[in-house]
Amino acid sequence: MDRPTLANWMQPPHTRWSLRHVRELIPTGRIRHGHHPRPLSFEPAGNLLDLRFDSSTGERVLGEYLATTETDALIAIKGDAVALEWLAPGIRDDEPHLMFSVTKSITSLLCGALVGAGKIDVDAPVITYVPDVADSGFGDATVRHLLDMEASYAFVEDYSPGPDIVLYRNSAGWYPAPPDHMGLHEFLASRQKEGEHGQRFRYMSPTTDMLGWVCEAASGLPYSQAVSQYLWVPMGAEADADMTLDRFGVPRAAGGLSATARDLGRLGMMVAEGGAGIVPVDFIEDFTTGGDPTHWAIGDYADWLPGGCYRSCWYQPRVDPGCVMAVGIHGQMIYVDRPRGVVVVKQSSWSIPDDNALHSDAEYACRAIARALTAEEPDALLATP
Repeated sequence: MDRPTLANWMQPPHTRWSLRHVRELIPTGRIRHGHHPRPLSFEPAGNLLDLRFDSSTGERVLGEYLATTETDALIAIKGDAVALEWLAPGIRDDEPHLMFSVTKSITSLLCGALVGAGKIDVDAPVITYVPDVADSGFGDATVRHLLDMEASYAFVEDYSPGPDIVLYRNSAGWYPAPPDHMGLHEFLASRQKEGEHGQRFRYMSPTTDMLGWVCEAASGLPYSQAVSQYLWVPMGAEADADMTLDRFGVPRAAGGLSATARDLGRLGMMVAEGGAGIVPVDFIEDFTTGGDPTHWAIGDYADWLPGGCYRSCWYQPRVDPGCVMAVGIHGQMIYVDRPRGVVVVKQSSWSIPDDNALHSDAEYACRAIARALTAEEPDALLATP
């Protein structure tokens, strides 16, 4: 295989390599870890790879599912114990993996930490922090509109890719662009309003880039430094993470973070523990149970997650209470089952970017793992409860 380039790195057969080597293709900011990583013990849960679960195509066995669905890594943690760490052949456990829109959920946690620090009011207008966008579609939006993906402006999230996505990725430095092409901030400021904010869920990635801009302005720090200071160091990450940057140093806060599966597991445990004193517990409780399901029901992804909800950049499947998910294209997921104290992280390099059935199967697998790890029946690891 030829080495991927900026023009083809998101296309097969390149994704398996490129999603683990993003900083060799795109400029990145370093999200530094601290000197005291949160310890994780390794306590394999018996025959967890033999776990059976119902998928969109019928019953599957977890080990077979992971081996045949372009999965790169999966880790399941209960408490501080790693019950399963699965790696595909050729994948290393210390490689940062691009998480695409899982990044949105991390940007939300950064916002939550800044709320706790008294630097952001989620009900404040966006222009309180970023007056540069006063004349754009974000001009009368609030931070809450950004968090809940309910800002309304002209944009189509089409991974075919459509013209809006191409222009957006050109601006973010993800696709080749002429030297005089606009950067990501200019792109955001150029969006025009389309309808009223706060009416329904509209999945548009630039919304979370706008949230990242708010976080930088409120913290007075570049995104990478802010995530390091407010999340990565206090949660006890063991490795640095990376954030893609445009040519002006602007972060892709909606999709540009690469991290190891173990550190994403630590991040998930912070959520499971109610913020662990890093993010306010009421912020965590709100995105675990809050949100407006009627806005979801008329929104962009209602058919994928019927009866679900979206709050502060986290999905609520609303099947098992207290569970939330962070989801990214090409098969990325953090599944947090707060009542059971279980976190499952899945990293993948799907050849196609987006598929409802594939996302649902990942959700079903994660739910089955969480249930199995907390079931009392002796054969719990052999059948989905």
